[in-house]
Amino acid sequence: MLRTARAALIGAATMMALTPARSQGQTVSRSDYDAASGLLETNLRGLVKNQAVEPHWLGSQGNFWYRRDEARGTSYVLFDAKKRTRTPLFDHAAMATALAGALGTGSAPTAEALGLTDVEVTPDLRRLTAVVGKKTVTCELKPLRCAAADLVTPPPGLLPSPDGKRAALVKDYNLVVRDLATGRETALTTDGERYFAYGSLTDQSLITIPRRKTGMVLPPMGTVWSPDGKYLLSTRADERRLAVNPFVEWVPSDGALRPVLHEIRSAFIGDRDRTGTALFVFDVAAGRRVEVTAPPPYDGGDGNPVTWTPDPVGWSVARGQVFLIAKTAGSKRAGLLRVDLATGKGTIVFDEGSSTKVETNAIEYNVPNVKVIGDGAEAIWYSARTGWGHLYRYDAQTGVLKNPITAGDWAVIDIIAVDERLREVYLTGGGREPGRDPYYRHLYKAALDDGRITLLTDADADHHYDPPNAPTLKLLFRSTDPPPLVNPAAGVLLDTYSTVSEPPVTVLRSTRTGAVLAEIERADASALYATGWKPPVREKVTAADGVTDLYAVYYRPLRPVSGGKHPIIDAEYGGPQVTVAPTNFVRAYSAGNPSGESGLARLGFATVTIDGRGTPYRSRAFRDAGYPEFTQVGIDDHIAAIKQLAARHPEIDLTRVGVYGVSWGGTFAAQAILSRPEFFKVASSASGVYDYAPLYGGFEAFLGIPQYVDGSSYRAKPGEKPVNYAKLDITAMAPNLKGKLLLIYGDLDENVPPVQVFRMVDALTRANKPYDLLYMPGRPHAAAADPYAVRRVWDYFVEHLLGDPLVPDAAVTLRPAPR
Repeated sequence: MLRTARAALIGAATMMALTPARSQGQTVSRSDYDAASGLLETNLRGLVKNQAVEPHWLGSQGNFWYRRDEARGTSYVLFDAKKRTRTPLFDHAAMATALAGALGTGSAPTAEALGLTDVEVTPDLRRLTAVVGKKTVTCELKPLRCAAADLVTPPPGLLPSPDGKRAALVKDYNLVVRDLATGRETALTTDGERYFAYGSLTDQSLITIPRRKTGMVLPPMGTVWSPDGKYLLSTRADERRLAVNPFVEWVPSDGALRPVLHEIRSAFIGDRDRTGTALFVFDVAAGRRVEVTAPPPYDGGDGNPVTWTPDPVGWSVARGQVFLIAKTAGSKRAGLLRVDLATGKGTIVFDEGSSTKVETNAIEYNVPNVKVIGDGAEAIWYSARTGWGHLYRYDAQTGVLKNPITAGDWAVIDIIAVDERLREVYLTGGGREPGRDPYYRHLYKAALDDGRITLLTDADADHHYDPPNAPTLKLLFRSTDPPPLVNPAAGVLLDTYSTVSEPPVTVLRSTRTGAVLAEIERADASALYATGWKPPVREKVTAADGVTDLYAVYYRPLRPVSGGKHPIIDAEYGGPQVTVAPTNFVRAYSAGNPSGESGLARLGFATVTIDGRGTPYRSRAFRDAGYPEFTQVGIDDHIAAIKQLAARHPEIDLTRVGVYGVSWGGTFAAQAILSRPEFFKVASSASGVYDYAPLYGGFEAFLGIPQYVDGSSYRAKPGEKPVNYAKLDITAMAPNLKGKLLLIYGDLDENVPPVQVFRMVDALTRANKPYDLLYMPGRPHAAAADPYAVRRVWDYFVEHLLGDPLVPDAAVTLRPAPR
């Protein structure tokens, strides 16, 4: 429930100053809430037909098939690259009849709804296999006939070898290999125990509570097979000395009356006892293991943690080597670590350092832009050493820099594909094309040997090329990568592009010149528009420094208010690891963080999302602005942007400005209203970090290595905080509160533990400041996504920023997207 903490006495004059004038005659109604609910991203997903094409390539001619959205249901389409024709992959009515006969079900498939998943088609187009419900179907396509069998699902927790004959698994905290034909198991380790486990997630994985509650069985994590299946690379985590971070589930999900205590072992910033991670190479046939070692400073000899990515960036089967990325504490140095599989000895091939941090991709969550090619002969390395993120070619054995692959005042974003035969790398980049939005991704082809670069996507729009998921994440979420959009062997690629206001278009292009060979699809957004959704506008503004270009996405208010002036709300995130202002149509209507811009616009608010300085995708100077005080730099940039938008859009009321965000966005919202109370009047802060000192480690790359009064990076006293984090402590800003602040948290949030909101509450209480607190029992980090929480945030802005009375029976409904 919503609990309000009030100061003992608040003067009437103060209350009047905080309460906006109420609208007359056009107040928010239940129907407005219903319409706004319909515009939530979750409720809009699936309404745009053919917004993407996933090609399933058929050989080297460039032909492919894909699943197409139809007016009713879906179809399967074959595209002939030579003829530039699109035809049905098979007779859908005949397929429905054949499936019905094979399945023997009363509810027969229809031509529009065949119910196929996990579809595979042989390159000669003669056979199709798929899953329908709990059955596997195999269909001969010429002539069409189908047979069905019970679906055999492999047991959970297996990591198959490359040849599919064996699988690795974890048993009783130890690593085991199973022969899948005989079931015979061989233990690779025997010394594993709880909190000293092989191939297992640590308690600090941020999903420990749901894993325990559901009994989730995972394959070995941080574990990977060598391409030839001879070796396994796996981790062991030692958590035995870590302190406990308690979580209380006050309302147990199983209906029990007594609260449940969940004990999570976690090292806080400044703790001397931290998780000890060891990496091993297992020779599976010999049953032998060796521990991976690294030279200083990547050996952790200074006591600070080092990172060796468990996902290799390359292998050399002939040389018996695996390549990893190694980073020192705070990512102050990073290098390519080459490991001898026979001895475990690691050698730093080359490395580099930074006074802030070394990145291997502009976006923290994307896979590193590092690839080892030629069976260990060469390495492609990403670096922002020149001030811009670019690719470099190294000798992976000697460490000699051969040449830059890309260069200039623009940014490489992701490596999409590498064609070793033609020695070309396909990559996305931003800011290279004069006069264009630097956040628009364009696809380029660069020669590995001399850096010759070719623009392959000429449309002035964002081109939808996303990198593959990291192998560890794919294991965790049991996901697979979509089919590749670039087919170098066939000399063609698929390009889907859009802007925030123009729906996606998908074309077939030449990989040689980028010329358009055929148009494949134009997305149909009519069902989206029918909900009342209106596209935003993307505008260029200037940062608080008066020089730097920023980009903002503005959602105009969709409901009239008395006087024609609308409060404006900053929908933000502000974290240093991602950008959030939509660049394309899909993100404009369905992005998840921040969310709710269109819903708030329907309630009568102007809404804006901005990427300020301190965030990625641009130059190194842009990313490092204010380091480590990136949040304050971002806040001031947002203020400058909102003022410029108000000058362009007369409907904006600059005297009524709100702000909301989740996670790092919650941090941003709280700091915004506390550090700039004269500008921000109402804030909703959900799941935010307010004091970095009592937080688990891992933030040092963004904040710097902690420094305590004795000059060390360790806490000498229980209440001691890093002196270099003092300006980042939002709880110290509590006395500045003048407006209305809503704090939201879930009691099972492992990502940002409840200690954070409790410290903020304590600081506000000590400062004698009124605040509002929404506690969501049993909710994790995404507590603010709960429909009730969304409704309460809307209520908060309606009451305190818009000045309308609350709607007693208002509700927010989330419905599954149509298929």
